[in-house]
Amino acid sequence: MKALKTIVFIMTVFTTSVVADRKLHAEFNPGCMMEDHCSKLSKLTYIRADGDNDTVHFILDATLKPSLVVITTNKDAIIQVNYTTDRANNIKFTESPLYTFASVFNNLYEFNDVNDTANLKDGDNFKKMDFRNFKWNTTQSINNNNESVEIVLSANSYRGPGINKTGIVSITLKICGKKGTGSKLPHLVHTPESGELTFTLNNLNTNFTKSRFAVELLTSSSFPFNKSEELLSNTFSDDKLSGGTFLNYLLNAKGNVEGGGFLSWKPVIYKAENTHALNSSSTIQYDVHNHPFENDWINTPLYNMYGNSLFGNKSFLLKSINVSFGQPNDEFYAKSNYTYWTFLVGIGAPPQTVLGFLELSIIASLLLLLSITMILIFCIFMRWMSSKRNSIIYGK
Repeated sequence: MKALKTIVFIMTVFTTSVVADRKLHAEFNPGCMMEDHCSKLSKLTYIRADGDNDTVHFILDATLKPSLVVITTNKDAIIQVNYTTDRANNIKFTESPLYTFASVFNNLYEFNDVNDTANLKDGDNFKKMDFRNFKWNTTQSINNNNESVEIVLSANSYRGPGINKTGIVSITLKICGKKGTGSKLPHLVHTPESGELTFTLNNLNTNFTKSRFAVELLTSSSFPFNKSEELLSNTFSDDKLSGGTFLNYLLNAKGNVEGGGFLSWKPVIYKAENTHALNSSSTIQYDVHNHPFENDWINTPLYNMYGNSLFGNKSFLLKSINVSFGQPNDEFYAKSNYTYWTFLVGIGAPPQTVLGFLELSIIASLLLLLSITMILIFCIFMRWMSSKRNSIIYGK
């Protein structure tokens, strides 16, 4: 009977895992009735993820600074966008959001790593590129039976004060309606409440022979500010799905309410489209800082939602973190002229990595060996008891 209950439990878990937790719907410039007019003012991709009790909204904005905003509302809340030149408060919902978390691509840095330390703090001759000076284009989404959506933002040039760049810079967002693992290394585990962002530099021309790149990300959490609330960076043990990467970095906005937003990544990049361990290098993560600078936030959809209330009243956590790409002796960006980095942006409990086939095989083998050992011990014990009973009965 216990064995039957175990089988039923396993089948129940398996059946639950293959059913989509949320139904996805994607559209560009939601609610727009005049696309030619709207597209001149806005480049919004809106993904709605409906669950049984609530809705998670993903807004990917390429109007100025590429940004992903994740919003939770009651199930019936509907987005409303006013396509005007006045950006403040032109994104609203028919019901007030329960929680908002965002990640913003703020600046791209190129630096000359003269001592090959791969550390941003040791770099020289910094080139700072504001992400809003890339001209972003949005491709059509890939929508697979309302279970997954993929959006690609790409730019092929940069024009800024004293800096001209050519080459492809792209940001790919993938949302899935159920929990799973990314198809490519580093195989991040995603949930229906998180989006997988992949940042790629492809043949970007460099200013130095020892050039490396770094990205500055902004994060915002709408939990009310208090002294016990911080945005922290932690590491914890992980599995072996990522070709030798055993750590996971977690930037977690924790508040008085359970849940919160997070960024999560494994400290690995790939220097070729074939994301094989032989093509891998590392990331370096730096301290988290407060980022109250209004000019950076005005260029994001958070300002469209909250206007000037985003600043000053300390009701939002506004933070920044730098992540640089590369490790000593990997021959710099010039070796392949390619960088591929993936991270998660989501809300709620950060997903935990599932056990891989190797781990499951080892566990199954150990359980089988333990079972066989216990059976042998039991048989030996029973034989010994039988022998002892015979000796007592027959006096032998």
